[in-house]
Order: sequence, then C-alpha cells, then structure tokens
Amino acid sequence: MKKGFTLTELLMAMTIVGVIAVLTVPILMNNIQNRVFANQVKNMAATIEQLAQDELIAHRTRDLSDTDFGDPAKLLSDKHFSIVKKCTASNSKKDCWKTTATGKDKVTYKFLNKSGNANPSTAGITIMLKNGVIMRYTKPASTYNKSEDIVGQMLFDINGNDKPNIAGRDFFGFFVTNKGKIVDRSYTTESDDTLETKITKCKNNNVYYCYGALIDNGWKMDY
Repeated sequence: MKKGFTLTELLMAMTIVGVIAVLTVPILMNNIQNRVFANQVKNMAATIEQLAQDELIAHRTRDLSDTDFGDPAKLLSDKHFSIVKKCTASNSKKDCWKTTATGKDKVTYKFLNKSGNANPSTAGITIMLKNGVIMRYTKPASTYNKSEDIVGQMLFDINGNDKPNIAGRDFFGFFVTNKGKIVDRSYTTESDDTLETKITKCKNNNVYYCYGALIDNGWKMDY
C-alpha cells in the first residue's frame, strides 16, 4: 500500500517553509542592498579619482589645488557633473540634504549604532546628480595634521534622500589629496588605525571613517 502526505502534514511543511522565508528573505535582501551600495561607493571614488587625474593633466600641474578642485564652485558645476539641482551653502541643508526641512520632507542621518546625529554639520555647496547622488565638496579643515596634503573633502549620499540614510551604508565621506588620491580620515590625522578602530568610529561618531572601513574590509559591508 502506497503512503502519501496528509493534508495536515503538507500544511505544516508549507508553514515551516513560510516561516523560514520570512526570516531569511529580509537578510538576503539586506545583503544584496549592501553589495549594491558598496559597488556604488567604489564607483564614486573611482569617478572622482579619474576626474582628479584629468584635471591635473588639463591644467598641466602636479598640485590639484591649482585645478577646479581648488574651488568648490568650479568643481561642482555642469562642466564636470550631470546636475539636476544645485544648492548654495545657505540653503543646502534645507533644500538638498533636507536635514532642516519640515514634515515628511525632513531627512535625518544616523550612525550604524542607530544613535546619534550623523547630519552634515557644516554647510557647503551641494549638488544633486541625475543618478541620484547628493554630493558636497568643501575646502579641508585646517586642524588636520595632513591639511597641507588635502585639497578638499567630499560628503555624499549615493542614493540621495532615499533611506536608509545611515553612515557606512549609503552615506560616506572622504578626502582628496593634492595629488588626486582618495583617502580616509585616518590619513588626515596620520593615525595607524586598524580596521576594527575604523569600523567602531564609523558606527559611532564619524562618517569620514566609513570609507576607510569599507576599503580595509575588502569593499564588504558586513560590519
């Protein structure tokens, strides 16, 4: 006599499969999203580095400060980027980053530990690109140990105002040296920070460590 599954057994099996799917699908989707974010950050850095090298050649100089990278207004222009919106230093937080907007338009940036405020702390010329990136470029702070080597610092959100708006996921910052190299916060302070240190600082209080954490971690967002 052949035996088959009863309806109850089939329903139980389907329930178990459903529970497993509910538990695993969000994790899989999150991993896929993080891989996409990592590739976008990598492409962003490569684009800026290539632009820097093009500027050095075009201006026939070895110092990037003698190029459009020396002036945020010149760099963040239609000459270099496909811009759909441009915000001045006075309205960038409200109209581009939307961190000071009101109601449903308001955007709040968080750190990976889900606490604290990762919103851009200083104003600057900001542009929104056709591919959705929000980008701000400013002159470097004079307090950095390696400030003489830094021509500017860039803050960007690779998917604009869309969520998650979390430092180390879609929100990053890096520095550009006068030779056209992209570096992280540790370089500017001449600190020999480990991967673990960069991840900890990225998670808790400084978006400019997140780029270094991502590179040192092999472009994987598993932290």
